[in-house]
Amino acid sequence: MKNDVKKMTLVKKYLSNIELCEVTSYKNMTTVAMKCLNFPKIKYSTLTEGINNESVKITEIDESGSVPTLNIINNGDLPVLLFDGEELKGAKQNRVLNTTILIPEHSQHDIPVSCTEQGRWDYTSDHFKDSGTIASSKIRQSKNMAVSSSLKEGIGYQSNQGEVWSEIDSLHDIRDFKSNTIAMSDVYEVEKDNLDDYIKALPFSNQNGILIFINGELKGMEVLSTENNYKKYHEKIIKSYSLDALTDIKEYNQNIGFIKESKEFIKEIATIDTFEKLSVGYGYDCRFVNDNIAGAMLLHENSIIHGAFFKKININEESDDEVISSSQRAKNYGNY
Repeated sequence: MKNDVKKMTLVKKYLSNIELCEVTSYKNMTTVAMKCLNFPKIKYSTLTEGINNESVKITEIDESGSVPTLNIINNGDLPVLLFDGEELKGAKQNRVLNTTILIPEHSQHDIPVSCTEQGRWDYTSDHFKDSGTIASSKIRQSKNMAVSSSLKEGIGYQSNQGEVWSEIDSLHDIRDFKSNTIAMSDVYEVEKDNLDDYIKALPFSNQNGILIFINGELKGMEVLSTENNYKKYHEKIIKSYSLDALTDIKEYNQNIGFIKESKEFIKEIATIDTFEKLSVGYGYDCRFVNDNIAGAMLLHENSIIHGAFFKKININEESDDEVISSSQRAKNYGNY
């Protein structure tokens, strides 16, 4: 209990020290830059850095493979951050991370993932590479809720694989095309020029966090431990939300008080009753769920490593007789 109180005191102190900065808009998307200083800084590498310098190798768990689980070896001298929703390409099918994990140096772990490529279950490579993208914000929000539910049921970091596939289908259908393997990465490739426009118009601004609005509605918030670490993920975060912005362009009141709404969102996060689980790697995975917000924070050595918070939306709403428990989902999507 004392540890729980200590962790929540840390989180609330962090949230209360957030400074909101530049407001930048492009088409139907607005970003609010944020800073939070004076907290311990943990040194770590990104997944991209680890793969590029060959200190990190990610593979299927065995020759046969298992949809919701991969294996990672970190031979580096620093921990490696795996970012929630970060996509891995190759092996038997593309996957995304189900939660943020800080993999210890010189260690090997099984990691929880979801499939983002329905139409392939055969090897294209013996290990994974970084795709350069993270899942769309809608997929991450839905996945976050499913993982929180699974953790409460005691079955680990399971997502609702059916929801992930359904949302990727929607990304294809809206654009009136289907790639050969119905892969999320193919949608990013089709929209590359449009996504690049959002990235250029919404640049990094000496920040370690961001709040994002689409059509004037607040959709989510991301924070990382330092400006330098946030900078490495800024473009991936912008692409994640831009992909959804491109599919839902509406007219809206551009005189919205973006700073005021951002402050209210942060205050609400601080009021949520949380629960936590030991992470797969270093630290604790702290979960935030109420009627309006779904989120998670990775905490390690009195430092906020990464936090992701989403304004709840209804994705592929199911009727009562279609709803299945997280444990049943795990059985349905455990293996091919």
